Amino acid sequence: MSKAYVDTTVLTNVLLKRRSPAGVEAETALKRYSVTQLPGYAVKEFKKGPLSVFVWFHNKLVTTGSVADTVMAIQRISSTPQRYRVSTSLEALAEAMRVAGTQTPEALVDKYGDSARSDRVNCDEYRLALKALIFRAWARHRRVTSAVIQPLSCYTVAKPFEERGLLRLDPKKCRPQRECCLGAAMRADPTSLKALKAAVDKQASKPENARRSRALDALLANKAMTERICDDLGDAILVFFAPPDSVILTTNLRDFEPLAGAVGKSAEKP
Repeated sequence: MSKAYVDTTVLTNVLLKRRSPAGVEAETALKRYSVTQLPGYAVKEFKKGPLSVFVWFHNKLVTTGSVADTVMAIQRISSTPQRYRVSTSLEALAEAMRVAGTQTPEALVDKYGDSARSDRVNCDEYRLALKALIFRAWARHRRVTSAVIQPLSCYTVAKPFEERGLLRLDPKKCRPQRECCLGAAMRADPTSLKALKAAVDKQASKPENARRSRALDALLANKAMTERICDDLGDAILVFFAPPDSVILTTNLRDFEPLAGAVGKSAEKP
């Protein structure tokens, strides 16, 4: 029986990029396996990461009332610590354009009138498309795989909601009482932690890997797993908890393959 353990990247493509080649590829890949499993940690990453950027983009359209001004808002963050939002924001724009592009000119005239400004019309259409996409994505996230496994007891899985025209995702962060619910299980297997750290330290020097290495050091030193450590571990958590009889399905083989190989597991692309 073939089994896939679904990473955040594949979940994102299935839920937020269904009309794109990446979305079609991800959906097709899931059908290759007899069993597909979605870990609770991937749900948390999806909500805190890609979904939150789609919500941010939607809310910018609401507050600016202009596609042009929203694109300029993206440009302004490209040189700030929030520059990670740029790529996903552009993907949100592309997906909104794909959905809104199905409207005929006649339908838009009927809806907005002959004198409507194209920027304002497009802004409204993209906003509506993104709103529908965000709520539909969340409604579907438990149905795209055979099962959702490894729920996080310190994380509240709450659906998006609308407040005065803006979309909200609260809460996005965990609320651990003492530490992350995954901490004890990870500290109980120092052999795997050491193997993961060795693999991380051999990878390219970049901030993400430096943070991951420090987080693994903290667990090996028997420190409590804070939310910061949980976030910094990222891919290492998914690799650690992936069932040995499954393949990790991810678009990010560059990071996942060395980690998976270090603990006797495998990863592959859709």
